[in-house]
Amino acid sequence: MRCTGLPQGMWLRFKKSFEQNMVSVLGFGRSEATKIIARAKPQYREIITALPEFEKGDRFKMNLVNCALFSALLLNMDKKPTLDCGDLPQPNTLF
Repeated sequence: MRCTGLPQGMWLRFKKSFEQNMVSVLGFGRSEATKIIARAKPQYREIITALPEFEKGDRFKMNLVNCALFSALLLNMDKKPTLDCGDLPQPNTLF
């Protein structure tokens, strides 16, 4: 798959959001989050270029592009997030 169009748009759209959440939710420092983003971009391109071209209007294309973005970021984190949500703020309940 080419790394222009949808893949490039998804990177630009979500880069800032991922960086902010790495700082506020995952506890990375701002400079560390920026380094993770910088290391992840070439890997994202590598993942995207390894994918086959999709047919026009394929409904799975966006899912796969977003998974590639998320995977590239996770693979470049030195400290991996865990599934333990005990320290995360809990949503307000109505009851």
